[in-house]
Amino acid sequence: MVLPINAESDGYRFYKTLNEDVQIKPVSPTSKHWDIQMENGDYVNVDGLESLRNAICIAIMTRFNELDFMGLYDGFGCRVHELVKKNKSEMVKYKIELFINEVLENMRRISIVNDVTVSESDIHSYLVEFNVTSISDETVTGSVTI
Repeated sequence: MVLPINAESDGYRFYKTLNEDVQIKPVSPTSKHWDIQMENGDYVNVDGLESLRNAICIAIMTRFNELDFMGLYDGFGCRVHELVKKNKSEMVKYKIELFINEVLENMRRISIVNDVTVSESDIHSYLVEFNVTSISDETVTGSVTI
């Protein structure tokens, strides 16, 4: 199955180096649960900078080496999931920042990690905001609640 492509979009025409992906989004604006987006019974395709933002969220939300069984994704994912049961502290915030920085620095589509900010979202969650420069010299910002 091939995802539908909008060959006229700027992302497809000018940012092919950032690849394409299946779009994921939070289930609701305040939700920590994400899902694949469907339209007319088919996956929604994203390209360009939106694809990079999407790929970053997928990498952060995938447990480190979770996909290693396939043999193609050795070392893929984020170690932030090791901290799920930890009590909130400055050290946990620091480790979250380190683990996410490591993921971003290992992504081939990212040239520079400009900023990763971890703040407390609520009593049980952290809000992670990131700002990176892609290999096409465009800046991408986004956030994930952990």
